[in-house]
Amino acid sequence: MTYDLGGIVLKPEMYKGMPAVFKRRDGKFEIKILVTGGMLDPAQVKRIGEVAEKYGGEVHLTVRQEISILGVPEEKLEAAIAELKGAGLAPGSAGMTFRNVVSCLGEVYCFKAAAETTGLAREIGERFTGEKTPGPLKVGIGGCPFPCTRPQFNEIGVMGRVRPELDAEKCTGCEKCVAVCKVGAATIVDGKAVIDYDECVMCGRCVVNCPVGARYTAEDGYMIFVGGRGSWPPHEGWMLRDFVAREEVIPLIGRILEVYRAGAQPGMRLREFIKSVGFEEFKGKVLSSEAEKA
Repeated sequence: MTYDLGGIVLKPEMYKGMPAVFKRRDGKFEIKILVTGGMLDPAQVKRIGEVAEKYGGEVHLTVRQEISILGVPEEKLEAAIAELKGAGLAPGSAGMTFRNVVSCLGEVYCFKAAAETTGLAREIGERFTGEKTPGPLKVGIGGCPFPCTRPQFNEIGVMGRVRPELDAEKCTGCEKCVAVCKVGAATIVDGKAVIDYDECVMCGRCVVNCPVGARYTAEDGYMIFVGGRGSWPPHEGWMLRDFVAREEVIPLIGRILEVYRAGAQPGMRLREFIKSVGFEEFKGKVLSSEAEKA
């Protein structure tokens, strides 16, 4: 892991080659702890506090939902890492690897979510986090098409969607769906709700808010983005598939990685690789691989 500042290359001193345990400007070390989907259990939170109080100084919440313990002297690193390990905590992801997975709370907790997220984040993390990749690879999951986690600005973005349908016999024309729709896809015609699928972003808010259950979920799944980038300059990724069932998400990520690893030069991020071959060429390779393995 290096930083290029106008031709001056800085390379943080890592502890025993661990890219997530490295020296900071104060001469002490940071331990960046791997957190998947932003979720920790109470015992883990307690252990982080205990280790920080015993060996370090401050605790920092990173922008990618990981937790860093700052101010750890080098001679105390072994003990600190061992105590964290006892609670199932390990140094986080950094460098040319599949990084930690960022996620919102999803439908288990959020009234607005269209899809489950934290369980999916855990499954993706268990399968891929830490794997070597040509460049840093970040994944973000959002539970709806108005995602607080900005998945479309990650190398791989996963965004929950719901395709609503209407039971006209149950519809009372109350206009609740019209009130909650942010894109104007819901209207009332002759006393009944109508969905304009050309405008609908499949957020599922009409389904959640229908007081009589006239709106229902006909299909749920995820939109998949590739090649996003959150750093300067930020770029939104390309939409690879607009509707993917949950059981297809992990195999599809695997195929994205296969194509990326097979063609990218060392250090090339996914966006740069896609631009070098063309998005349609990249998409074709991924989806043809998908068809072969179906």
